Amino acid sequence: MTTQVFRSNAARLWRCRCLISRRAKAYYSQSALSAVTSSGSNGGTRAGTWSDSCNESSTIRNPLDPTRLDRYLSSVRTADLEPTLDDVGRYKPQSFSRPDSPQYAAEYTNLLESLCRSFSKDQLRRFAELYKLDPIWTRVRRRKTEYAESIIEKAWGWPSLKEIERKQRDTTEVLVKSFTVSPAQLFLMMGKDGADLLQLSMQYNVHISLTASPLALRVEGLRGSLKGLSEYISSLKKSIIDEIFELPTGRPVQPDMLQRISRLAGAYVENHGNRGKVRICAKDPSDIAAAKRLVLRPSLEAGARPSTVCYDAPGKARDSPIKLSELPRYSVFPFVIPGSFPWTMHTGGTFRLRRVAEWLGVDSYENIDATGGLVDNPHRLLDLNQSRAQLTRLVCPTFPDDSYRQRSITATLGHILMSSGDSSTGTIFPPLRGNVPLLDVLKWVKISGKPLTFVPSAPPVMTTIKISKRRHLHRLIYRTLPQIFDQGSKLTQHVLKFEMILSGRSSESTQAKEDFENAPKLEKTSSPDESIQDAQMNLSHPESLPEMLNGWDTSYQVGRQTYVNLMLPDRPMDVQFCTYDWNDVTLNEQPQVLREYVDKLRDFSADIHQLDPPSTFNCDGRAYYLHDHLNLKQSNSPISVSTSSNDGHTDNLGRCL
Repeated sequence: MTTQVFRSNAARLWRCRCLISRRAKAYYSQSALSAVTSSGSNGGTRAGTWSDSCNESSTIRNPLDPTRLDRYLSSVRTADLEPTLDDVGRYKPQSFSRPDSPQYAAEYTNLLESLCRSFSKDQLRRFAELYKLDPIWTRVRRRKTEYAESIIEKAWGWPSLKEIERKQRDTTEVLVKSFTVSPAQLFLMMGKDGADLLQLSMQYNVHISLTASPLALRVEGLRGSLKGLSEYISSLKKSIIDEIFELPTGRPVQPDMLQRISRLAGAYVENHGNRGKVRICAKDPSDIAAAKRLVLRPSLEAGARPSTVCYDAPGKARDSPIKLSELPRYSVFPFVIPGSFPWTMHTGGTFRLRRVAEWLGVDSYENIDATGGLVDNPHRLLDLNQSRAQLTRLVCPTFPDDSYRQRSITATLGHILMSSGDSSTGTIFPPLRGNVPLLDVLKWVKISGKPLTFVPSAPPVMTTIKISKRRHLHRLIYRTLPQIFDQGSKLTQHVLKFEMILSGRSSESTQAKEDFENAPKLEKTSSPDESIQDAQMNLSHPESLPEMLNGWDTSYQVGRQTYVNLMLPDRPMDVQFCTYDWNDVTLNEQPQVLREYVDKLRDFSADIHQLDPPSTFNCDGRAYYLHDHLNLKQSNSPISVSTSSNDGHTDNLGRCL
């Protein structure tokens, strides 16, 4: 039953498919017949158009084939019709807008696009060659737009659009940039007290700050200013001179001393290891020479001290209705001198030993008429060990021996000062609190180890003296390394002293001498007739110096010096005694380096900016180092100094001592 039903359905489906197929054939046969009939009536036009469109749509164009424009240009070249300068010149506008205006950028861009559309790369390069531009603008490996820009800017004289845009960015865009520097580079950039860094900030109109980790300069400003500052910093780093200098003592320099040396010399100085070597960085060789001199100065003064004694004045102060205590008491008081302190001295706080007065209005100074002063009391001297000492034996221990036949003893007025420590900030708090007897003060000075420094100072009476004649001197003082003794011994050093007396026209009428006297100064000296500060020879009118040297007179002395400091706490000033034993040196015995220096000084001309004396040399088996380089004025005038007492008696300066 099931098989019969399946066969009946299959036969019915076959008859339906045959009917559909016959109907489709009849439909398409009628459509084709109508199409042929219509085409025949129209002359076959539609059939041909349909066939061509089918062939064209079936054809795909190769992108590598030349376009109609390329075929046209190729035909132009085949006909030998290459474009000339006249053809490209037709694109040149008669004028253009202001370069800083927005219209100029649009005109420049339109002109550049027109040239690039109208001509090929080779043609634009050929135009640049015909304009006879520099080969740098016509080299082969350049882009098409670069050839067009070269024609517009170099041949037609249009300002560079890229340069205009760059300048606009430089003047409007604010950037922040960091420049990594070393401590030496930062010191040389800052200058003294940061003056050079401030000048850079004002010159380039930027804000400069410092970052510690890492050490760098953080600069904020316009793009153009940062570019100029970057070039300056790069050139400064390349110009820095670096040198390693070995000290003769073999000991490193104290860090606080290195800071002062760096400020004075204008060079960065730091210890290089622990064996007495220093590293000097500077922008100029003369700064390195000055730093070497200053580094040697503490070495010449380290390791030994002059003998220091204190005068224990007898009796009481001047007569007063108020009774003072039987035993005077002393303390250290803050002290400031009228001039400048020696650069080798700690200036955070300076103090001087003085007698303490018990009541206001009571004169605490010594009554010399009653006590007799040092002349009548030579035995009332105490050293730092609280032992009695005699001034004559300290100043003149022996007569000059056969080695040195001449002797001079110089007494210099000044103040013996002590510093509070290594602190760079000023303080008025004394290192010794309260007031104690003199013996206890001397004991404290020895135990504390506070260095005592003698600072020369002119007495008040010198301000009233009119100096009429002065000698102009050029002086060099060389010293050997000090012999290290205990604190109670005298400091003995061999000294070579060179001195030149400059004569000529009066200093009031010679500008060159005024400049010579007012030369910049560096170091201190402790001689009474020397300038308080060490001077460098740097003349603004060097052509006048040979006229000053026409009547010159030089002297050379070799000897040794011994210093003794005398503390006078009962008086306003202290005294330093210098015993100088020496021999004159003949011309044949003079060191060769000094003779050459004198010859250079005689031939001084405008071509030589600065004459530096030799910093060290050997003579008779001793190594001498430059200690003082001085240009000074000296006068010898008699001074009449008197002191008055309550009973009206007077005494001279010798009586005061």
